[in-house]
Amino acid sequence: MKNIENPKVPLDMGAEEFREQGHMLVDKIADFLEDLGERNVHTPEAAKTAHEALGTGCLPSGGTKASEVIAEISDLLMEQSLFNGHPRFWGYVNGSASPIGALGDLLGSSINANVCTWTVAPVASEIERQAVDWIGDLLNFPNDPSCNSGGILVSGGTMANITGLLAARRARFGPEVRTKGLCQGDASKAKFYATSETHAWLEKALDIMGFGEDAIHRVASNDDFQMDIGDLKRCIDGDLKQGYLPFAVIASAGTVSTGAIDPLNDISRICKQNNMWFHIDGAYGAVAACVPEMLGELSGIGLADSVAMDAHKWLYVPFEAGCVLLRNREHLTDAFAHETTYYPPTGGENSLPIAYRDQGIQTSRGFRALKVWMCLKTAGKDGYASMIGNNIRLAERLYANIKKMPELEAISQGLSIVTFRYNPGDIKDDSQLNQLNKEILIMLQAEGWAYPSHANVDGKYLIRVCITNFRTTDQDVDGLPQKVITIGNNLS
Repeated sequence: MKNIENPKVPLDMGAEEFREQGHMLVDKIADFLEDLGERNVHTPEAAKTAHEALGTGCLPSGGTKASEVIAEISDLLMEQSLFNGHPRFWGYVNGSASPIGALGDLLGSSINANVCTWTVAPVASEIERQAVDWIGDLLNFPNDPSCNSGGILVSGGTMANITGLLAARRARFGPEVRTKGLCQGDASKAKFYATSETHAWLEKALDIMGFGEDAIHRVASNDDFQMDIGDLKRCIDGDLKQGYLPFAVIASAGTVSTGAIDPLNDISRICKQNNMWFHIDGAYGAVAACVPEMLGELSGIGLADSVAMDAHKWLYVPFEAGCVLLRNREHLTDAFAHETTYYPPTGGENSLPIAYRDQGIQTSRGFRALKVWMCLKTAGKDGYASMIGNNIRLAERLYANIKKMPELEAISQGLSIVTFRYNPGDIKDDSQLNQLNKEILIMLQAEGWAYPSHANVDGKYLIRVCITNFRTTDQDVDGLPQKVITIGNNLS
């Protein structure tokens, strides 16, 4: 085979070509972000359009010019996506990704650090260490400076919660749980306490961990959709009498449906009395602890053994970025560290810090810390308190406006989540109201002006608005109630 000097490989770019294509793409993104609020939140049948545009043919033998690839796919994405950065995207719990976070993704991908050990990613590992520390500062976790606290960035809330409970399993049942699994000691008798409002990650976690879903003991909720402390005590006492092992309470700092915050301080006391692990799922609401008006309700975060949160929700970081924090970071190493012959040793005196591969499930780990760090550094604690506080204020404003409308029934407002339904008063059957509100939401989403989601609460199908968007304004939320009323009147 003939040697070729300095061959041009298909995926490489010279500096000038990269600069030209990069500038072109950044200009397109800047224009897209500038007029995002003037667009519809989404385009109906976008998936069908994308399928037809992309086709189903085999991978071509020959490549395509980078400029053509960028133009083709950027146009498709910017025209046919569901824009969760739109000021009137209020579905699920998706934060509006910040431009500085997008630039962080670009820089992080260019460096392409594998943040598994300090040796292969020295700067990136230090950036992750600081980003995790700063998240702890926002949450006031822990509130005891003598704690040996720490944490790790993961893909999102589900992995953060699972990581926290895996650390709890090792902390409670010792090193043998890693060799013998749940076939030793009292592990098979463990019970986890959570309400029906808890996110479905819990079922997935207990399945993965080997406990099974039957290990969940559902605790009743009160009228404010919070964990009922009296029922929690009754559940624990009853399980003790039957020979079970009360292992962990899973509290919520902002439930998905209503934004409810469980009574964290009371739960912490019960966990201490019963030698139980106290875990908080704060994927959505934990960062609201930086808002002075919310500090009272969220002060108990600092008492937890482990806390999960999502940076890609209310820190306005692009997907994916979650975080788990532990009161004692050594529980992470105990749960996940394995000695190998192909990575440098970590820990101990005069050596590198504990590698992140030894603190979590992943070995190869992307440089997600950079976009988190850049967002935190840019906004600061006061900036986040202002943005998150404004989202909560907007939810309160929307809830107050809904209560003024006789055709609407306000159900709940917690953190930045509002639930309500259209109820003209002459329909007494809840099943009919449920169907009507389902149709209203379908039409509202299809129209594209706004994109709320839904919640099922006490058998009621509700329209649900979750504002985790720094672009949303008073004018945006003020327009929603009348939109719902107009659609509802036309349907009924």
